Amino acid sequence: MSTQAVVQRACAKLRSAIGDEAVARLNFTADLRDMLEALDDIRPKLDKAEMRPLRGVDDSPWLQLVCCAAYKTIETVDELQGARSQAAATTTRMLPRLAMKNAMAIQLQEAKQLVMWAQERSRVRSESIAENTLLQEIIEERKTAPVFEEAMVLGRASDKDRIIATLPCTEPNIMQEHIRILPIFGFPGSGKTTLAQMVVNDTHSLQGYDFRVWVHVSTQLDFHTIGKSIICQVLGRGQEEINQSSSNVEGMEIIMKRLHKLLNGQKVLLVLDDLWEEDPIQLQLLKSMLTFLGDKMDVIVTTCNQAIARKICTVEPYRLNPLSDETCWEIIKKSIRFEVGEELEKIGRKIASKCWGVPSIAREYAGTLDSSRDAMKWDETMRRGIVSYVLSTFTLSYMRMPPDLRLCFAYYCQIFPSGDSIVKDDLVHHWIALHLIEPSEILSAEQIAEEHITWLQNMSFLQTAELDHASGKEGKGAILFTMHNLVHDFVATLLNSPTHYRRFNYIGNPTNKNHYLRAIRYVGCTKLEFTGNLFSHTTWLRVLELTESSVLKLPNSIFWKLKHLGHLKISEFSGLVTLPESLGDLTNLIHVDLSGCSGLLNLPKSFGKLIRLVHANLSGCSGLATLPESFGDLINLSHVNLSRCHGLAELPEPLQKLDKLVHLDLSFWSCFQGIGKGLGGLTTLEHLNLSNPCCHLAQHRSHLQELKDGLCKLTKLRYLYLSMCLNPICYYHQSQEDSLKYLGECVDGLSGLEHLDLSHNTFIFALPASLGDLNQLHTLNISGCIRLKKVAEMKSLKFIDLRNCRGLESCHFAVRIVDDDDVYSSSNIVQLEVVNCQELQISCLEKVKSKEEAQRIKLAKKRNIEKLKLSWTLDTVGRVEDNVLLGELVPPPNLQCLEVNGYAGTCLPEYLGELTSLQQLKIVRCKQLNSLPDTMQKLTSLKDLCIFDCPELEKWCQVEENKKMLAHIPNKSYEEPATTSRQEIEEDDRSGNEGEAA
Repeated sequence: MSTQAVVQRACAKLRSAIGDEAVARLNFTADLRDMLEALDDIRPKLDKAEMRPLRGVDDSPWLQLVCCAAYKTIETVDELQGARSQAAATTTRMLPRLAMKNAMAIQLQEAKQLVMWAQERSRVRSESIAENTLLQEIIEERKTAPVFEEAMVLGRASDKDRIIATLPCTEPNIMQEHIRILPIFGFPGSGKTTLAQMVVNDTHSLQGYDFRVWVHVSTQLDFHTIGKSIICQVLGRGQEEINQSSSNVEGMEIIMKRLHKLLNGQKVLLVLDDLWEEDPIQLQLLKSMLTFLGDKMDVIVTTCNQAIARKICTVEPYRLNPLSDETCWEIIKKSIRFEVGEELEKIGRKIASKCWGVPSIAREYAGTLDSSRDAMKWDETMRRGIVSYVLSTFTLSYMRMPPDLRLCFAYYCQIFPSGDSIVKDDLVHHWIALHLIEPSEILSAEQIAEEHITWLQNMSFLQTAELDHASGKEGKGAILFTMHNLVHDFVATLLNSPTHYRRFNYIGNPTNKNHYLRAIRYVGCTKLEFTGNLFSHTTWLRVLELTESSVLKLPNSIFWKLKHLGHLKISEFSGLVTLPESLGDLTNLIHVDLSGCSGLLNLPKSFGKLIRLVHANLSGCSGLATLPESFGDLINLSHVNLSRCHGLAELPEPLQKLDKLVHLDLSFWSCFQGIGKGLGGLTTLEHLNLSNPCCHLAQHRSHLQELKDGLCKLTKLRYLYLSMCLNPICYYHQSQEDSLKYLGECVDGLSGLEHLDLSHNTFIFALPASLGDLNQLHTLNISGCIRLKKVAEMKSLKFIDLRNCRGLESCHFAVRIVDDDDVYSSSNIVQLEVVNCQELQISCLEKVKSKEEAQRIKLAKKRNIEKLKLSWTLDTVGRVEDNVLLGELVPPPNLQCLEVNGYAGTCLPEYLGELTSLQQLKIVRCKQLNSLPDTMQKLTSLKDLCIFDCPELEKWCQVEENKKMLAHIPNKSYEEPATTSRQEIEEDDRSGNEGEAA
């Protein structure tokens, strides 16, 4: 793992302890200072040593010694601070205090001796550690040019065609920015640079460029170097001038003026290859620089980081997906340049499957196999694998990680096997329990963990895993992660040393006596013998996971020595009836997970002693009939999961005492008696899941009837899940009005609600108007509400799930930007892809961000639509020109009524004449519209034409020749339409303005 990060954490702990007056009174300060000086002396040597395994040099024994010394220091300081608080509590008992001090003095000397030994070893080795030039070598190695052998590239032709189709600006759909910046991002080695080279070299498809410029950016974003490189290439100067240091070039202002003069009016294709800069300010400066250079520039950016792609882009970034195994095999065959027989092909296809769709690996394998036709060597190559290719990109990524992210990254790869998956919350709990992340003055540990996960996802290192539907866990709302196998190969190379973490699969050795072990996972405990001394040698353990066993009882002494344990998971122990009382001795426990212990009948009374407990997962403990009274003593408990706890007959009273409870999951619950009163007391709740109640008995309906009395009191609620929860109430109400009133009473007063799940409530016929007044509501799930007839406009809604709402007759949909903080974030109009109702109104169309979004909803194929209203908010400027957007929103040919409201274009699309079933056309507040298309004559079914507040169009209609073209329409009106009143128009304006403010 990152020894440097551990040492840095130890130094921080020492500094904190040295400044503590209570520690000074114990006369330990001098020893702590000596340890700090020793570790500070070691730190500069670690960065070089940690990279040496990549050069084939094994420094693992020394790194392991340093790591042990750092961990011993951390644990000793923790013990010291814990002992100090205990001593303060025993002021009248001098003997225990002296004994405690002596014990701490012995432990401190042991830690100091280990640190000093590590320092001495580092001094002996310092002369053998050469200057670390690995980073510079990698940077030089990664430099690219637009010249390459395209004939060797396979499987990327379609990607090239899609990129080229995005570049020509035939119908510009970005009004604020004339420059086009298209990033290509994807997994390291997937071929981003190769794809950019293919595009640049295609002079046949892209003929309009005056200049094609290639700049390799790499880890250091240097504006001088970029500017000078562009100048040299445009002027046709040599490569040596491009490579000159930036200190020898003119000031940036002069460079920008020269560039602007050179490129003004010129069509330029610029590639910025291998961009690593993550600072949003620097990226914004880069965008400003490129925008200044000219309005006819197309820019391709290649990067491994999705976050960088989204910050720099002006059009949607292009994700480069992995190749198929078949294509990887074709790359290998083409590269080795000789015919392979049946035996070699069989092995070769297995090798191709180990490329994971990454062409760089396929070429690396081919290079290894090129000189041999020996099946044994091929088989050996397949088993050994290829890790050298990942060196450059992964090493750069690793070296750019902050220290605590290195710790978290290394831990994941060491404790979870390749291809294994983990629940996101569990991963965060592990990191926190191990103190791999510490809260800052600004962010909590959970928020920092979220940032780490986002970074790993943006680099494609961490991926969302497929849910195993056969496991029955898909309904629990868990997010599963897995790490790419190649990342594991890299970590295995870099961290080839003993670790402080252990995982045992099924029949792993339970007798490991490593005193410094901090995390143990037993995956499959079917053959594990649970003895009282099982963990007696692992007193520093902070994470313990035991899964899948039929054991009936755990010995009481099993937890006695695990006083540092922060995360405990005993999962899927189906036969376990009770837990030992010694569980209460784990006073440092932060997270406990007992999920799937279906035979568990009760929790020990000592459970209430876990005063630091924050998360308690009891999901699937269907045998629990109640919670112990001491459960209410867990004053720090904020998250409780009681999903699938069918044995609970009522909402446990101890929950009422939890003043910090913010997250309560009761999904698959038993419709508790007095649920309204019980919930009403949980006023701190922010997240409540009441989905999928078990409503098999008649009295359950009356229990649900009380639900609204409790929900309306939860004024801090932000997330509410009621999937299938309202079916019994809505079904047995005497009228639809009564069920609508009940639903309204459930959500009235929840002004802070952000997410509401009403999915699969099949007896909901309408939504209460009060939903539209919830200004914070951004997500609404009504999928599977098959009898729902109407969805009105909701001002702040960004996400609405309308899947399988097959009874929907009318829908008013307001377009919103999904993520205002994202430079490129799509609008929510794409959510209309699943909607096919009779009346559809789409407002705030100025929020649509690309014509591709409009294309995705496939409006022309929605044959159920009879009435369509398309509205723009007046006096607003959209990202897509109104005429382009309206041209993409082609209605179905059977449309009967069409209203265009607030449109800023000067003409209507020609497709209007193809709507031969159209009977009514309304054109409202289209102030720039100055004509109607000639195809209007084809609309023989048109009976009503209503034009209001369209001054230019009204003039056009008064021209004699145009009167003749419209003569076949029986009813024409140039005044305020009866069905679009002044009040409705004003409401439309307000709606658009409020949406903009939100």
